[in-house]
Amino acid sequence: MKKISVCILVFCAVLMAGLGGADEKAEKEGSIFRVTQVIMPKWDPAVGSDYASGTVLINVYDSLVFPTPDGGVKPWVAESWKISEDGLTWDFKIRQGITFHSGNKLTARDVAYSMKRLLEIGEGFAFLFYSYVDSVEAVDDTTVRLNCKVPYGPLLNSLVRFYILDQKLLEAHYASAGDYGDKGDYGKAYLLEHDAGSGPYAVDSVSTNISVGGGIYKNYWAGFEKDVPEKFLIYASNEAVRVKTMMSRQELECADHYQTTENIQSMLDSDSTLKLAFNYAGSGINFWLNNQKAPVDDPKVREALGYLVDYTTLCTKILPDSVQKKSIVPSNSLGYEPVFDLSLNLEKAKKALSESKYAAAIADHPIELVWNSESADREKVALMIQALASQIGLKVSIVELPWSTIVSNSAKVDTSPMTTLVSITPVTSDSASQFVSQLRSKATGTWENMNWVNDPVLDAMIDKALALVNIDARAAAYKEIQRYCAQRFTFIPLTETPERLVYQSSYVEMAPKIGLQGFSLYLRDIKVYPDRKK
Repeated sequence: MKKISVCILVFCAVLMAGLGGADEKAEKEGSIFRVTQVIMPKWDPAVGSDYASGTVLINVYDSLVFPTPDGGVKPWVAESWKISEDGLTWDFKIRQGITFHSGNKLTARDVAYSMKRLLEIGEGFAFLFYSYVDSVEAVDDTTVRLNCKVPYGPLLNSLVRFYILDQKLLEAHYASAGDYGDKGDYGKAYLLEHDAGSGPYAVDSVSTNISVGGGIYKNYWAGFEKDVPEKFLIYASNEAVRVKTMMSRQELECADHYQTTENIQSMLDSDSTLKLAFNYAGSGINFWLNNQKAPVDDPKVREALGYLVDYTTLCTKILPDSVQKKSIVPSNSLGYEPVFDLSLNLEKAKKALSESKYAAAIADHPIELVWNSESADREKVALMIQALASQIGLKVSIVELPWSTIVSNSAKVDTSPMTTLVSITPVTSDSASQFVSQLRSKATGTWENMNWVNDPVLDAMIDKALALVNIDARAAAYKEIQRYCAQRFTFIPLTETPERLVYQSSYVEMAPKIGLQGFSLYLRDIKVYPDRKK
């Protein structure tokens, strides 16, 4: 035990020393925006997809189209596009004059290369494209063509998560050993410490598993407003005491939105200059249920769990400013329908259990509930469910695991949690992204899809909906999918929760504009005034 304690103390000392050095360097170079996240981001566009990764990707890379506050998209790297009558061919006209951080010119060939790489690696946001994009080609330097296997209605909205890489730079940094034939590792190792983007910021400092930082790319084609931060630094740690201490010392400009209610309130109470920025980005807490593991393979057991949650306490005290979530998609999504009508009701929970195939031996089938150790509020939810379940004779055991372990375990049905609590923020404004990533059989094996529904009927419904180019028809199909899931209790939606970000209001201005994953921290929308510091 003493050896372990010494190791922990040494690690913490090294961590703080590394962060302090990065801070001092950044302070000397101008205004900086520093924020915490739960894990180290992955900013390889073919790998990263979680919230931390998203915050880097949107700032370091450019996408073909850019999301708008009203849920639409606007031209970005693609200045225009046209679609064939059968909906299978999309031609995008590439804006001229864009350069990568390397100085290389961005052309249609880089766009085609980036899509091919994403599809071949098959990680990150590839799930939005690999079932629909058949091929991609650069027609000339300024035109790229996407050929779809079937009509794909949400393609434009999905392209906000397709990031463009510098082909020439990356090809020069392939490691010879890798899983991709003559492409070696496809540049994966290089992108652990560098970027190959054309976005407003360029990565310039990486401390493995500790932090990633960057600075303004002065030749950015879309320009900057006055007073945007010159530098950014993202720390891969959100331990509550440390975050509070760093905020009090003005060593952070913003705390991550995973901070507990108590720590948020404590920070606000201790310093009147700290304020809350809210972003209603469709974030939600879901109760994921592994549909392949007993006893939650029975829809009646899953239904019972839905009645073992005090939704009022959850939305007002554990996760303030929340509202009860009533579908897999948030209420501002295309085709949203409130299909779940759940409340705390022990009698209904008992009745559902009595109708399950485990009714006679439910005591022999304890339920394991895993919660993410970096999000302490989840433990409160787990303890609530455990206490209420005990009142009807249902045993719930609680397991605390770090997020990295949960993500690793999600790769296989046998190691995925039986039940767990997951926060998910939409990555596009179309409900399709959530159906595909969270329900479709082809997308199992990720942290977003730990329900393991594996239902061919549901898969067919999703495929049919996504082939509808007409928005009204697609919205109607989305409602059918939600009703189907609610009838089978494939999961339990818990809350729609705004991102609550404590920030230094005396010298920082934050007003999130776009309600999608990561865009609370889109640096071109943030202002920093170092001269206003205390």
